[in-house]
Amino acid sequence: MLDKAWKPVPEILFSHNKNSLIDNVSHVSVIVTNYNYEEYVTECLDSISNQTHPKLSLVVIDDDSRKDSSVGKILEWMDKNKERFLSIKLLKNTINQGPSASRNTAIEHCPSDIIFIMDADNTIMTTAIAKLYDCLQRSDAQGVYCQIVEFGDRNQIGSADLWDVERMYRNNYVDIMAMIKKDAWAQVCGFSHIEEGWEDYDFWLKFIDHGIDMVFLPEILCRYRVHGVSRTATEAHKSHYDLEIIMKYRHPRQPKVEEYK
Repeated sequence: MLDKAWKPVPEILFSHNKNSLIDNVSHVSVIVTNYNYEEYVTECLDSISNQTHPKLSLVVIDDDSRKDSSVGKILEWMDKNKERFLSIKLLKNTINQGPSASRNTAIEHCPSDIIFIMDADNTIMTTAIAKLYDCLQRSDAQGVYCQIVEFGDRNQIGSADLWDVERMYRNNYVDIMAMIKKDAWAQVCGFSHIEEGWEDYDFWLKFIDHGIDMVFLPEILCRYRVHGVSRTATEAHKSHYDLEIIMKYRHPRQPKVEEYK
């Protein structure tokens, strides 16, 4: 439930900058967390490379994968596709850190003010970054998310809907595949480590605690893979009751809607 007291410096296994000076206008960094996803990571990275949005950087962080050869696959892919990105980097945790610490580390290495977050077992549609970026620019919000479609062991449309403070305090319906401003991430002090899971839900509740607004783009742009080895399907599912208590403990004061606005 608490942030980890130690944070080993990650190894930089690959780094390439297309330009020494990167213009931040319309620049988006995609961060990808990988943990033993050799079977899926190439598909994920291809979906990022195929984006219609031109100005992209990519930061992939591996959370000390030891059960497969996903790191080797990522290195090979980056060497072949490095010219697609303004900046591209592969980081590797020397000790397993979990998703929260891994995402925080990756975001710290992002060269842009706007970031998009995803895991290595998921994919995005070719226009995802472009449409989310355009929506973010047209709004006063600090982040934007879209509808997702689940695939793999289950095939159905996701449950994303309008950002509603009261409803979010009851249950999470916003996936972490979202585009946010780096300042918003810093304002809530990044992701917090929660042993049993639900770090994503906690992250969005911290947005609400700080009065940070999000906007919903009602279009299917992200694909969420459902499979038996995901953290959601294992740790978080078994600890559902305990996690509900943890969320209430961490976010005890539900603001009134008029107060939030």
